[in-house]
Amino acid sequence: MKYPAEELLFLSEDQVCGLFTPADAIELAEDTFYHIGTGAITVGEMALLYVDDGKKNNFHSMPAVLRHRSVAGVKWIDTYGAPLPGYPFSHGNLVILSDTRTGSPLAIVGATNITTMRTAGGHGVVQARHLANPEPAALSVFGCGAQAQAGIRGFLEGFPSLRQIRLFSRSRPPMEAVRQQYAERIEVVLCTTPEEALDGSRLVLMASGAQGQLFSADGIRPGTTVIGIEGFRDLDPRLGKRADKWYLGYRAPDAHILRSPKLNPGQLLTEADVFGDMTELLTGKVPGREREDEIIVSTHMGMGAHDVNCAATVYERAKARGAGQRLQLV
Repeated sequence: MKYPAEELLFLSEDQVCGLFTPADAIELAEDTFYHIGTGAITVGEMALLYVDDGKKNNFHSMPAVLRHRSVAGVKWIDTYGAPLPGYPFSHGNLVILSDTRTGSPLAIVGATNITTMRTAGGHGVVQARHLANPEPAALSVFGCGAQAQAGIRGFLEGFPSLRQIRLFSRSRPPMEAVRQQYAERIEVVLCTTPEEALDGSRLVLMASGAQGQLFSADGIRPGTTVIGIEGFRDLDPRLGKRADKWYLGYRAPDAHILRSPKLNPGQLLTEADVFGDMTELLTGKVPGREREDEIIVSTHMGMGAHDVNCAATVYERAKARGAGQRLQLV
């Protein structure tokens, strides 16, 4: 039996950057959470494959089916804790897209920039929008790497009320570079201690990559919302118990936070400490912030469904604009 000739579109990292914006990352993160909650998105189980005896370097695949967009896809990513000299921790990440109606392949999309944009600056912003007190004037940011910088871009997009960034990092030069970058847009205060970064702010983004808590749960004041992208790796795990509410992004993949000694130091936190997740909140199954003085923490490790959803939008735009390289398969 003959069927139509098949081709797929290859989209490079540079092309992705030209087709995808911080506003897209926020919109699609919310879309992903919501449609998981309605059942329109199915998140498959992640497969983790180590390539070394020390289990420091691995590949993992993260599949998802997006019924509301007639797309299925898988994110293929490497995380190398012990890379060869000159190579980064993670690079060359891809999303492969297929059409659920025909089963045909659609695209191979560079996913390193998508991952960076949709994390702190995508689902991190969505978590904050639904859990923080309205119209925050200040944002505390812990970290100064690619994720923290993408987070700043996303939060400025998602919170027009922001007037100040309170930035803390172990290294001063990257902080200076961030302040210079945003000098004409917002005041960036370079803080010498975590406590100084928390002062005067009720919205906190944790994007540090630190391997231990940067401040005590006792230092969080009433009315504060803390967004973590690395579980409790850089947060005091007691915050998960002391907060009025602790939300995950999506329970199934974020269960890894509870199991991991690095993300849940001392195995202090249990599933009983979780109030709800964002898929439940956005579909009305659990409430969000109910009082101004609530302390709320929300942690989400991410999932391939976010990347597949973002890649689908990049693919649609590329098709409309004639971008990308066409590869003939059949």
